[in-house]
Amino acid sequence: MRVLFALTLVATVLTLSPARDDTKYDKTVPAAEKDYPPGWFPITKLTADETWQGVRDADKEEPKVRLYLPPGVKACRGVFLCFQFHSADPRHCADLWDFALVTVPWPMEYDIGVNDKRSGRVKLGHPAGNTGYLLRYLEFAAKETNHPELATAPIVGWLMQNGAAHVKDLYDRAPDRLIAWSDGWPNRMAAISAVTDKVPFVYAWELGGDVKEREAARAAAGDSLKNKPTPAPTLTCRATTYGFKHGVYSKYGFFACYLDRCIKARLPADGKPGPLLPVSVDSGWASDFNPVTEWVPIAPAKEARGMVSPVWLPDEYMAWVYRAYHSAKPDLKVVAPVTEYRTGKDRDDCGLGYSPIAKAGGAVKVVAAVKGEYKSVEFRDGDKVLGSVAAAPYELDGVKFAPGLHALIAVGVRADGTRASSHPAFYAVK
Repeated sequence: MRVLFALTLVATVLTLSPARDDTKYDKTVPAAEKDYPPGWFPITKLTADETWQGVRDADKEEPKVRLYLPPGVKACRGVFLCFQFHSADPRHCADLWDFALVTVPWPMEYDIGVNDKRSGRVKLGHPAGNTGYLLRYLEFAAKETNHPELATAPIVGWLMQNGAAHVKDLYDRAPDRLIAWSDGWPNRMAAISAVTDKVPFVYAWELGGDVKEREAARAAAGDSLKNKPTPAPTLTCRATTYGFKHGVYSKYGFFACYLDRCIKARLPADGKPGPLLPVSVDSGWASDFNPVTEWVPIAPAKEARGMVSPVWLPDEYMAWVYRAYHSAKPDLKVVAPVTEYRTGKDRDDCGLGYSPIAKAGGAVKVVAAVKGEYKSVEFRDGDKVLGSVAAAPYELDGVKFAPGLHALIAVGVRADGTRASSHPAFYAVK
């Protein structure tokens, strides 16, 4: 009887204990920390006190994957996988979202499945890996940090331009965990439509050299699309910054905002764990990549008409951000409380404006520099109108922002009623 009871108890325990899902890995992913390539283990914690510049400098000498847990967060709502590169400090997003952050130095892209020939990582002698490295790493981190949710938490990511390869591999291994992804080469996106039918994906570059191709596409379409429904074919969004010096710096804030809106759309609002909420083309908004203009058309996906190259956006807020980001060389510019675009002697200062996190409750002044002739300038927070100013100086004082990531936009209204949009300036508040 005792033997039977013991066997029954063991069987019950085995039934209740979750089985390890080794289908997420393959033989190239080490099962033990000691067998990982250098830089992964021991787990290196990234604290709130370290400067982002200091982290970048240290990783030039000895690349390391780093783990950041937002202070005071008992259970992370998700995981942000982010390249450690010339961009804004990704801890801002982790803090805003209550997400764990895993930073991956660019030479270690080789380890997660893409061989960037510049990195020299292949010389270490281990085979090119896959995103199973990241999933296994999160399992180890879950145990070491006493944050078991890391092993199963939903994921967003920016791991540079090879995102099409990364998201496809992650989707094959952990489809139920992917909220959204960012950054990929346009010519590789069509091959992952089975993934982007279900997972939102945003990509952009600074080049505007395809203007003639877009003109040809408009000419070929003629009147054939007029008044016809043109929703985006998949949950993908493509944009351009029209000639800014380096796309990595100008697009990071745009990606962060897109991921932010996808998180709002797909995670339960009460912050409790649960399955990701589904999204569909019809649930979002649409805009058109094709026109070269300072006032890009936007519409709810179900109402989109006549768009030559429609893109998908998770909500109306992001549609206004897209209109602003994709604006072709506007003559309005947001300059406070954060500058929309700045350049310095080195690339560290480049990029669309993305502020350090400001404290909620304080009043700030939103300011625009205007060159064009406008009868008024409207200040917006995405789709929300903050106020309007009829004459210079174009300033709106006493504005208070709720916690979150805000896209500040200046819209110029001409005497004939036509409009133009500035680029967005991203302002983070907590």
